[in-house]
Amino acid sequence: MLILFVVLLSLMACMPAPPSLQLPQDCRAQQSIEKLLATDWLAGEEVWRIRQTALLETRFRKLAMEGFLRLDLKTGEARLVALNEIGLVLFDLQVTADSEQLHRAVPPLEKRRDLMTTIAKSLRRIFLVPRPALSDRLVPQENVQSLSRISTNGSQNFLFDCYGDLRESRWQGEAGSWSTHYNHYDERQNVRLPEEIILHDEEQGIRLTLEIKEVKPES
Repeated sequence: MLILFVVLLSLMACMPAPPSLQLPQDCRAQQSIEKLLATDWLAGEEVWRIRQTALLETRFRKLAMEGFLRLDLKTGEARLVALNEIGLVLFDLQVTADSEQLHRAVPPLEKRRDLMTTIAKSLRRIFLVPRPALSDRLVPQENVQSLSRISTNGSQNFLFDCYGDLRESRWQGEAGSWSTHYNHYDERQNVRLPEEIILHDEEQGIRLTLEIKEVKPES
């Protein structure tokens, strides 16, 4: 479950800049596709509770958040419950790979279905789908390896660094283009997890930055 203390900053902002990707250069990328998929932290069946801060930037405003995310990788579900500073529930949003459900929201946010859709779409792209697969095409380079697939409506690419960590998921197609960066990996709970995640939607002018503060498996 994601508990968020929301601060809405009504600040005019320019188009969020695309994030840069800093990759390690001190090793060679030579892992098999099976190994890459086995060590991908989003490919497991754990249920994670993640404490994080978040900043959603659009062309016109910024939305700062702090909270806890419940991520069920086995069922493919993320649950987000947002609260204000006095504990009032602002909204309760459930997201799966192909759907979202707004269980409840305060009246002003219930009218902002576009905001709920944006948050749901961002969570889906970061944590749920698309995911790398054995059928993807493996392209090794000196210090990175990419897995790619092409469909009728676009292309999907996953970039792994020379340590085998998933660093980027990128989509380009008819419906637009977006990328997600997974940065600053560290070992937590015997799993290598990123400390920073940045989603950038070039077509919609949206950038979501997550700073991971604490990760615990659900008992």
